[in-house]
Amino acid sequence: MSAPEVSTPVIPVPLFLLAATALMPCGALAQDRGDMPETSDRPMHYESARQHEGEPPSVENPPVPEGMTLEEAFKYAETPPPSDYPRTVPDDRVYVFTFIEQLEYRLEADDASDHLGWEAQGWVGKDFHKFWWKQEGEAVFEGTDEGESETDLLYSRLITPFWNLQAGVQYANGWEGGSYEDRWSAVAGVQGLAPYKFELDNALYLSEDGDVTVEFEGEYDLRITQRLVLQPRAELAVAAQDISERSLGAGLTDVSLDLRLRYEIRREFAPYVGIRYRTLTGETEDIADAAGQESDFLYFMGGLRFAF
Repeated sequence: MSAPEVSTPVIPVPLFLLAATALMPCGALAQDRGDMPETSDRPMHYESARQHEGEPPSVENPPVPEGMTLEEAFKYAETPPPSDYPRTVPDDRVYVFTFIEQLEYRLEADDASDHLGWEAQGWVGKDFHKFWWKQEGEAVFEGTDEGESETDLLYSRLITPFWNLQAGVQYANGWEGGSYEDRWSAVAGVQGLAPYKFELDNALYLSEDGDVTVEFEGEYDLRITQRLVLQPRAELAVAAQDISERSLGAGLTDVSLDLRLRYEIRREFAPYVGIRYRTLTGETEDIADAAGQESDFLYFMGGLRFAF
């Protein structure tokens, strides 16, 4: 018995499609796709020519006039830009910045004495390497003539996008009742912007007498409105050993807590009011109590903050 025959289905193809395919020029599909042969004399835009050769498009030169051949386009790319073409962005400039963060009148609540306080910093340099300076101090301008100031002269190196490693020297001086004392210290620290926009400035000091102290400083800007800003701030000081000439004991020596409310007339200029609480702690508090001195201080403040 023979096997049954299996017929293969035939899919009808319209005759007009076959005729259209047969009559179509061989290069038509290639031209529709934009794949033009290199030997063609058809004008090409400069950018299309570069992409055809496998090179990325350039944005450094102005557009090439229409009508150029492939060879003319590449010769055009080798010519310098016209004299009126914009210059490249300068990325190696020297920057100068000065920031007067605190210039304020302080009224001590207990004895109503008047104090002038200030804190400023600034830098000169490029993106990665800067000369950085810091200056802060306080002076009593009513009653006893006394005060103190500290000046840091630092080399600063950008180590991450938001952190600077700093090293240098500090000159500190203090005066009271006609006596004057000063000291030099080596400084090493880091300063930058922590996650959630906390600004931190931490430094270690080694004095000429071999005394080691560390200072921690942090602040945060809480924007109530676009111009009204509340800034809490904290400062902590630690001594590695007893320093009798400065009336400091080993460990945590003092803590300062500030709260300032400023109104930014401009970002670079803002008046403010605030309050500060400062307390001596640990062995330093014991030294002050033994000498009959106060260990807690409360100040009311008003001042200006500006930058240029």
